[in-house]
Amino acid sequence: MLTKNELHQAALRTVNARRQMARARAEDARIEAQAAIPALRHAEEEVRVRGIRYALAAASGKDSSAAAQALSEARRNLASLLISSGRSPEALEPKFSCTLCQDTGYYEGRTCECVRKEMRRMRREEIETLSSLSVQSFDTMKLEYYPNVKDSVSGQNVRSYMAGLIEDLRGYAEEFDLKSENLMLIGNAGLGKTHAALAIAGAALEKGFDVIYVSSPDFFGRIEELRFGSDPDGEREILMQTAVNADLLILDDLGTEFNSSFLISMLYSLLNDRLGAHKPTIVTSNVTDGSLLEKMYTEKISSRLASFVPCRFIGEDIRLIRSKEI
Repeated sequence: MLTKNELHQAALRTVNARRQMARARAEDARIEAQAAIPALRHAEEEVRVRGIRYALAAASGKDSSAAAQALSEARRNLASLLISSGRSPEALEPKFSCTLCQDTGYYEGRTCECVRKEMRRMRREEIETLSSLSVQSFDTMKLEYYPNVKDSVSGQNVRSYMAGLIEDLRGYAEEFDLKSENLMLIGNAGLGKTHAALAIAGAALEKGFDVIYVSSPDFFGRIEELRFGSDPDGEREILMQTAVNADLLILDDLGTEFNSSFLISMLYSLLNDRLGAHKPTIVTSNVTDGSLLEKMYTEKISSRLASFVPCRFIGEDIRLIRSKEI
C-alpha cells in the first residue's frame, strides 16, 4: 500500500521514463536520418548557430530582425531536407506523450494532469491487486443475479430492493466528495458488497480523490505482525497514517480478522481519527447482527459504526449462481 507521496513519486518516475524514451527514439531517428541525408548534420548545425545568434541579439536589446530571418531560413532549409527524403519536418523532434508538460511532470509550476492520471492508474492497479477484484462500475452489477422473490426477513422483493439500493449507491458515487457520508455495507457473503465499494472507489479516483483499500484481516494482521516483530522503518505507523489520511478508505471484510485487544485498539483509533477528520469511510461486513458486532468490537467501536449509513445487501450468493452457469 503506497502512501500518497510514494504514489506521486512513482508516477513522476513513470512520466520521466516516457520523456527519456521519447528523447532516445528521437536521437535514434536523427542518427538514421544523418546517415541517409549527408547535408543534414550541417543544416542542423546552422539552425543551432542561428538560434544562438538570435537569442544573443534579442537579449542585448539590439535589432534582432536580421537574426530572426536568418534563423527562419535555416529552419526552412532543414525542413526542406527532411521533406525531400520523405520525412516529416518534425521527424527529429521527441514525440512526448503529454503535449502540456512534454513528459516533465510539471505544467505551469504545478503537477501535470498526466501525472495525476498515472497516479489514478497505479492506485486502481493497487486496489485490484489487494482486493483480487477489478474496479468496475455499477453497470456490471447485474440485477438478474438477485432472485425475483420475497425476502424472508424484510418481506420485500429482493430484486426490486437491490435495484433501489444499487441506484442509491450509484448516486453516492456520482456525487462523492469529502463531505460524503460514511457507509456500512452489510450482508451475507457473495452479495456484491465489495463490488459496490470498488465501483464507488473507481468513481472517486476519476474525480481525483485518493482511495485506499484494505482487507481487514490482511491489514490488521500485518499491523499485529509489526507489533511483535522488527519495524525499524516505522511501517506500522506509515500503514495506519496512510489509512487515516486517505480521501476515501474502504475497509473490506470487517469481522473476518483475528480479533484481539490490540486489533480493537487499532480499529478504534482508525475509525476515531477518520471520523474526527470528517473523511469518508466505507466498511463492508458479513456481520449483520448489531449485538454480535458490539460483542466482537466493544460498545465504543459499535457506536462509531452506528453513525455510518447502513446499506443491507440481500439475496443469494452470486458466486454460487455464477458457478452453476459455467
